Amino acid sequence: MLLFEPYEKNSLKNDTTISMLGKWEIHYLAFEGPKDSQKPPVIVLGGAFQNFTSYRFFVADVLEIAPVILVDLPSLGNNSQLAAHLGLEDLADLLYYWLVQEGIPKVSLMGLSLGSVVASTFAFKRPEMSERLIMVGTLAKPRKSWRMLLEESLKLLDAEQMSEFGEAVVLYLINHARLKETEIPEVACRLFRRQMRTFTDNEKQRYRINAHRLIGVEEVLGYPTCPTIVATGDKDSFTLPYENAFFAANCPNAQFALIKNADHLPQLERRDAVVGMFCAFLKEESLEQVEGLQLLTHEQGLALERRGEPRYALNNSSAYVLGFSAVNGDIQIDSPVEIVDINFFGCLLKYEKVVFTVHEYARNLILCLPDSMLRIEVLVFERGEGWMRCLFKHGSFVIAEEFNKLLKDSSYCHELPKLGTRPYGEI
Repeated sequence: MLLFEPYEKNSLKNDTTISMLGKWEIHYLAFEGPKDSQKPPVIVLGGAFQNFTSYRFFVADVLEIAPVILVDLPSLGNNSQLAAHLGLEDLADLLYYWLVQEGIPKVSLMGLSLGSVVASTFAFKRPEMSERLIMVGTLAKPRKSWRMLLEESLKLLDAEQMSEFGEAVVLYLINHARLKETEIPEVACRLFRRQMRTFTDNEKQRYRINAHRLIGVEEVLGYPTCPTIVATGDKDSFTLPYENAFFAANCPNAQFALIKNADHLPQLERRDAVVGMFCAFLKEESLEQVEGLQLLTHEQGLALERRGEPRYALNNSSAYVLGFSAVNGDIQIDSPVEIVDINFFGCLLKYEKVVFTVHEYARNLILCLPDSMLRIEVLVFERGEGWMRCLFKHGSFVIAEEFNKLLKDSSYCHELPKLGTRPYGEI
C-alpha cells in the first residue's frame, strides 16, 4: 500500500520512492492532503524531462484540496529506466496496474505536455477510476510539420551537435517570436539550453525514446468522458491553441481555456493563472473568475486561427534557395523563388521552373532572404504545382533574434490580413 507523507518546504528534493511493477520502476512522491478531504489523490504526470522540483509552484496549493502523487514512469522525468518498446498507451496501462497494486481505486489526473497524452489515455481507458482530468499543452493528431521538427532534433542529437540541438529544442518549445508578451526569464532559456547541451548518454537515450513515442502517435486513442479542462498558452507554438481546442471539443465533458500571454510553458510564465485554474477546477468551482484565463466555448475554440502567428509579406519578395551536395559540399541548387508569405516559423515559396527534386532536398535547403545577410535552413513539408510550404530549422538564438527583428521592421515587411485556413499549409 502506498504511504502518504506530510508535505514540507523541501519535500520535493527528497529521494523518490521506487515501486516495482514486474521489471518496471515507478518513481513517486506521495503527499497527504487535508484531513477532512474526501477527494481522490491527484496524479501528476509531467513532460519528458521535468523533475519533481518543477512542480513546486503548485503542489502546496493543490494539497489544500486533495492528496498529491507525483509520478515518473519509465524514461520520463528523472526515471532513468529505459523502456524503448513502451508506447504512450503502454505507459497509461502501466499507471493503471500500479494504482491497482497500490490499492488506489480512483484518482484525478494532471498531465503537462507529453504527460497530458498519458493522462488522457488513462482517463479514456479507465473512466471508472478517473475523477477529473487537467491537460496542459496537448494535441489530438500530430501535424506533419511537428513530426518533422522532432525528427530534425533527433538528427542533431545523433550527430552529437549538442549545442545546436539544445538551441533547437528550446526554440521549438518556447515561442521566440513572442518573448515580449510571455516574458519568460532569459535565465530560464539559458538553463534549458544548458540542460540539453549537457545530456548524459542515458538522457540522450530517453530523449530518443520519448521523441519516437510522440512521432509514433497517429492520433489519440479516444477522448475521456470525465470532467476535463484542456488549456494551453495563447502563444503556444509547439502544441497550437487550435489543436488543444480541437481535443476539448471532442470530449463530452470538457472546458477549454487559453492562458493569456503564455506559450507551451505557461507554468513558468503565468504561474498565478495556472495555479488558479488547477485549484478552481479541482474544487469544482467556476473558472470564470480566474485572472489570466480566457474560457472559450467549443465553437469559439474551433474557430481559432489554425496558425498561431501572423503572416507577413516582404516589401521585396525576390529571394533564392541553395542546396549543397551531401558528398562534397558543392552547390547543387541555386534557384530564384518568390516569398509569398512568411513568419517566424516558416514560409510559402513560389517558383516558375522545377529545377530540383523537392523529395531529395526536402531537408537540405537554405533560404537566402532578400536585402539581408540572413540564411535560414528550411524543411519542405508540402508541395504543389509551382509552390512549396517550408518550415524553418531554427538552431541558433542569434539568427532567430536577428530574423525576429526583421519581421518587426515595417520597412522590410508588412503584416497580411488573416484569410482563414488555406488549402496548403499548417504552420
